[in-house]
Amino acid sequence: MRVLWILNFVLPKVASEMKLKTSFSGGWLIDYAEKLSQDPNVELATMTYAKVDKFYDVTVDNIRNFIFPGGGKRLLFSSKKTIDDCQKVIDEFNPDLIHIHGTEYSMGYSMIKTDTKTPKLLTIQGILKRISREYKGGLPAAEFYTKATLKQLIHFNSPFFAERLFIKNAKRERFVLESVSHVTGRTLWDKAVMQSINPNLKYYRLNYNLRPEFYVDKKWDYEAMTPHTIYTGAATYSLKGLHILIKALEIVRRRYPDVKLYIPGNSMTYKKSNGYERYIRKMINRLGLTENVEFVGRKKAEEVIDILTKVNVCVVPSAMEGASATLCEAMMVGTPSICTFRGGMTDLLRDGESGFYYDFPEYGVLAERICDLFEDRELCEKFSEKTKIDANKRHDREKNYSELVRIYEEVVKNN
Repeated sequence: MRVLWILNFVLPKVASEMKLKTSFSGGWLIDYAEKLSQDPNVELATMTYAKVDKFYDVTVDNIRNFIFPGGGKRLLFSSKKTIDDCQKVIDEFNPDLIHIHGTEYSMGYSMIKTDTKTPKLLTIQGILKRISREYKGGLPAAEFYTKATLKQLIHFNSPFFAERLFIKNAKRERFVLESVSHVTGRTLWDKAVMQSINPNLKYYRLNYNLRPEFYVDKKWDYEAMTPHTIYTGAATYSLKGLHILIKALEIVRRRYPDVKLYIPGNSMTYKKSNGYERYIRKMINRLGLTENVEFVGRKKAEEVIDILTKVNVCVVPSAMEGASATLCEAMMVGTPSICTFRGGMTDLLRDGESGFYYDFPEYGVLAERICDLFEDRELCEKFSEKTKIDANKRHDREKNYSELVRIYEEVVKNN
């Protein structure tokens, strides 16, 4: 079976071979890619755009990769050229199945617009219809639209334009969902939203595998962690809710002056930060939290595991999230976790049993939940054990891979 993946990033091993920078997103696909590349019954190829000077057709570790020049702009904006590129890959590779990963970018839309009758499977990563409604992350419009640097305005990348792009791409997403017959997802939430757009979709529940490094014995232990410490996910825009967590942190500090929040991703230095990141910096300074927050930069999987085993709590404060990779990784390690009652995250944690929920804007409740975990060893250990059990079932590598292949075979057979 010849399978073509439509991706928004270059696979890490390919990027390393070609000396390219690649995104940290899509880590869940790496394990599937390696397993497919070793399957004698599957021939895997990928298609994407990157910052390269010409078209590349390169094979690395038994995976063929079609890489077109253009980078971010070609990913975001549809054009006849993108449709032609898709047709070129189809003609060259002649796939039995096209697996479109995500609706955020132009390639899925362009692949639908080709003349090919090849069966297509869509895996949803973030439902733009809902994200576009929550993009402000609860910030008042007067604050949200003014959070832009001169660089963002020049490059049409301000919060205003980013929100407009989400809304525009949500319409493109709707076209894709109305045009495909088979989709995969991970939660009741994404199933419900997708089928509200197209009730005729055949929906397959397919859990992601985590990055290979997370399948190790290094786990969270109460004795080994540092009390009153918090880890969260990267947050470069307001949808991710970092401003809510900062407000909660100010309350927690009243009871725990030594509380420490670790934030991965961009360093948020003034010159390199965008408008929202500068807003967060000012907020931290205004609330007197400079000694309580540390920006740890981009981290590899092993480094994330090391942090998760050493912190007291993991918090995912997003205004909308499908199935947060940060939360899934924290659960696999066993770090006691808190998330918003939004999107698909409620399919991951069970409130009061394996973690805590809170309503997105209620930073006071979030602060109280953090303090609950700071104060209760027994509760932390209970959550840790429950999350490890749930995560190991959800991210069973062999079971999930077998299900992926079964779905491929069914989609091809029923086309």
